[in-house]
Amino acid sequence: MKKKIFTSSYLGLESYLVEVEVDISRGLPMFSIVGMGDTAILESKFRVKAALKNSDYEIVPQKIVVNLSPAGIKKEGAQFDLPIALGIILEMKLLKDERNIFKDYLFVGELSLDGEVKGVSGTINSVILAKEKGFKGIVIPYENRNEASLVDGVDIVAVKNVTDVINFIENGIKLEFEKINLVKAEEDILDFSDVKGQYFAKRAMEISAAGGHNILLIGSPGSGKSMLAKRMIGILPEMSESEIVESTKIYSVAGELSERNPIISKRPVRMPHHSTTLAAMVGGGKKALPGEISLASNGILILDEMSEFKHSVLEALRQPLEDGYVSITRAMYRVEFKSNFLLVSTSNPCFCGNLYEGNCKCSASEVERYTKKLSGPILDRIDLVIQMKRLSEEELVNDKKEESSADIRKRVIKAREIQTKRYGEAKTNSKMTQEELKKYCIIKEEDKRFLISALENLQISARVYDKILKIARTIADLEGEEEINRKHLLEAISFKNNQK
Repeated sequence: MKKKIFTSSYLGLESYLVEVEVDISRGLPMFSIVGMGDTAILESKFRVKAALKNSDYEIVPQKIVVNLSPAGIKKEGAQFDLPIALGIILEMKLLKDERNIFKDYLFVGELSLDGEVKGVSGTINSVILAKEKGFKGIVIPYENRNEASLVDGVDIVAVKNVTDVINFIENGIKLEFEKINLVKAEEDILDFSDVKGQYFAKRAMEISAAGGHNILLIGSPGSGKSMLAKRMIGILPEMSESEIVESTKIYSVAGELSERNPIISKRPVRMPHHSTTLAAMVGGGKKALPGEISLASNGILILDEMSEFKHSVLEALRQPLEDGYVSITRAMYRVEFKSNFLLVSTSNPCFCGNLYEGNCKCSASEVERYTKKLSGPILDRIDLVIQMKRLSEEELVNDKKEESSADIRKRVIKAREIQTKRYGEAKTNSKMTQEELKKYCIIKEEDKRFLISALENLQISARVYDKILKIARTIADLEGEEEINRKHLLEAISFKNNQK
């Protein structure tokens, strides 16, 4: 009975088991790979033959057929090189498996022509699959050792070449490597103390960070919108271990990990240009790769000059902003990518940007046309909308010491801890369900009457009403108060009173 070599592939972020079977028989010399492989897999035969020859395993010209099962799923990538090579030398009786390694371990890796095992994308997903399927361990390229070591409970065997793999299979010899330390190194980040004035906007940024609320800064050029947006990351809490693994999975599939950056241990910050295409923003394409909104998951997505983005790109953000994931359906696949990001966006108020300064050169119709670039449904999904004017000359020359990011971050962390205790998980107020909204956003009867009056005057939607309650809950958490009162509601409404 032929032995099977187990490996894995993935569609989106979901990995699945692949069995590699090899048959060698007499006949016209040929090397065929079946099982719906892409070009990289079909070209594998050239890499495998050269790698085995240069590792002192000469392949006698014979009829070689390699099957990748399940055959009905299209497979992509060069990670099948190593299992195919092992299947061939096993079938040629040049390798002994007295320790039943092939039954207990998965194998992934690309081969170079000299027999070196090169790094591949999606390794951490393969390690997680090995654990879920009950395998003892997995053999991976040495280059991918750090991301793989994030997963406990699986024997990680890192190899540099074909010889290392054979030594492990036959003799149990493994290369030693040090497990990566998850202690975050200190780094220089942009600080809120660099931004003069703009206290209303800073307060909104603090509330946004504390409750996970999406925010839009609308203001004149030079008012400090972009400065504040880029400093948001400095007031967010550190990532948990589960968030590190989750983000590393996404970046591994996207092929954005390297020896220098083997894991994602700091909250991602993505800042795509306004010319970004729909596929680049939401993901997909010929291969099912994550887009900017998924790469920003567990971190922030900065859309600087949001009004300049293509209408189709902005409208595609509706579902991800609401649900925390993006579903991509194409002719050849259907995948879901997590997109649990905090949106921090900026925009000018009009074409010339001076609407709030009193010297706007745009006509009323031009201002209206520019404002309509951001549709109502998109604005409904943004919790905090802040209008900003340029600082006066007196404010610019003022040497008053501004509050640092570290001070703001302490309050944000305390508010997040309250929310974690409340929901029993790492969840923010912005993600409250309707049941949780009724349970944790109870307001007094007199405050209800006040809120009804405010809603009638502002003519806001039901979604915006829910967001006002969530923002008020976050403000109360920042102040350490259990009940929402009128001052919390008033402040929450002040961030929404320009939305209909």
